[in-house]
Amino acid sequence: MIIEEIRAVLVAKASALVRRSAADMAALMHPDFVHVTAGGRTLTKADYIDVFINSDRVVYHSQEVRELDVRLFDTVAVANMVVDDRCSIDGREIAETFLALSVYTWKDGRWLWVAGQTALPRLP
Repeated sequence: MIIEEIRAVLVAKASALVRRSAADMAALMHPDFVHVTAGGRTLTKADYIDVFINSDRVVYHSQEVRELDVRLFDTVAVANMVVDDRCSIDGREIAETFLALSVYTWKDGRWLWVAGQTALPRLP
């Protein structure tokens, strides 16, 4: 089932973040990857890995996905979810919830992360 396949990619992504594995993260991402952060910054694949894996500025402790919804369009999957992040930024402990949209493409027998966007939830 597509939702479980994408969930497995998301679990692998969270693991790569926490373990700070640039190689594992790169293997999950399409070469032309693009991501827009909640702060509005656009990141390429190299940028994303530099900011969230290679930099000592951001250190992930955990990332959990919930309320995952996945829609399949031929060889493209679009996932919409709520993400709970626990990390340190410049030594400050952060626990934040984000809304996220991720796009995946089926290539060479596996799902690759092509694009993403993260946003802070709307306040009631």
